[in-house]
Amino acid sequence: MKYLFLLLSSFSLAQTYKIINEEKTDVSFRGLAIESATNFVVSGSKNTIGKTTDGGKTFKWINPTVVQNRDFRDIEILGKDTYLAMGIDSPAYLLLTKDGGKTWTKVYENNQKGVFLDALYVDKKSKKIYALGDPIEVGKPFLVTSTLTDPTKWEVSKSVMNQPLRLKNPKEAFFASSGSNIYADENQVLIVSGGVASNVYRYTAKGGQLYSLEKSSSTTAGVNGMAYDATNNIGYMVGGDYTKPTDSKYNLYKFKIVNNQINFIDSWKYPEGYKSGVAILSKDKVIVCGYSGVDYSIDGGHNWKNITKDSYNTCIASPDKKSVILVGNKGKIGKVTF
Repeated sequence: MKYLFLLLSSFSLAQTYKIINEEKTDVSFRGLAIESATNFVVSGSKNTIGKTTDGGKTFKWINPTVVQNRDFRDIEILGKDTYLAMGIDSPAYLLLTKDGGKTWTKVYENNQKGVFLDALYVDKKSKKIYALGDPIEVGKPFLVTSTLTDPTKWEVSKSVMNQPLRLKNPKEAFFASSGSNIYADENQVLIVSGGVASNVYRYTAKGGQLYSLEKSSSTTAGVNGMAYDATNNIGYMVGGDYTKPTDSKYNLYKFKIVNNQINFIDSWKYPEGYKSGVAILSKDKVIVCGYSGVDYSIDGGHNWKNITKDSYNTCIASPDKKSVILVGNKGKIGKVTF
């Protein structure tokens, strides 16, 4: 087990970083859901799902037998011992367990050519579940929805909050790097795209909104993930070009919702390199991760300090905001504690 103690003198804050598991070195982890500081689940390639109830000291590894050789790019905790796992490409699956992973049921299956699911999102206030995918019909995001009341029933959505789903550029799509390119609450749904173009789509009961983001000309660039803290009205979008992990260009956008519009906020400095995941800890504290490593800010994203050069795909803060779990390639699962 690898430990690294960091004292960021200019930030007047200390934190501990450690790799807590590397058992599955042949697995790439991109799915992560946290129930508490001690209970969380991870998901990844080779039909692999893992859960821990002791903060990552030990993991129970699960391979659902109802499907074979799936890449579970995202996973959500719907309730006690109830998980929803997303298998991404044709046939794409959503699997449900209600007994902590002992048995699984296929609650959604799609054999369409070109289907590719990118992210799951659960809004527990509205009890809605969203699964976002790349366009199958030209110019429209593919979105299937369900509810926490009955997650066995799914339907294809043509609209969100009574606003039609559509893409500005028919060739733009979504990155499945971190399962975080969709956000939803009772007031709005946000979707961020990348590839040929990078756009933010905001859907509300009062109408739809489009915001175009700067990116390099590469089709491997754009926004990969986002997080929004409705309590503090602060959000971050992260990305860059995953084929250029050390390039920091267009890798961060900070925003607020003001007068029912997205307002972007300039930063002074930017984190290092390509980023795919972001976790908000408070009004001013935020962590981002990617192939280039893990960076941290305590002043609202204006200044950044590198925590580690270790590569990670996804990061999520614990409910008490005292730690962040990270998952990545080669079975790497890490933890930053504050």
